[in-house]
Amino acid sequence: MSLSDLLVNSGFTREFSCFTREFPRFTREFGCFTREFRCFTREFPRFTREFERFTREFCCFTREFPLFTREFVFS
Repeated sequence: MSLSDLLVNSGFTREFSCFTREFPRFTREFGCFTREFRCFTREFPRFTREFERFTREFCCFTREFPLFTREFVFS
């Protein structure tokens, strides 16, 4: 085995050992991500319903606000 082969192989070994050290952390992080994503997908329909309700109420508020301010100012 030549010196360059040895350097390449030792570089590979270092990278592989780094990978094996980091892999458990990666799998924990990925598991956390998948749990959070499942929670997000469960809650998203409720969020969209609430957001639609909010936008309807906000539109109603913006329509009624000029009337409210006129009545408030002139009363």
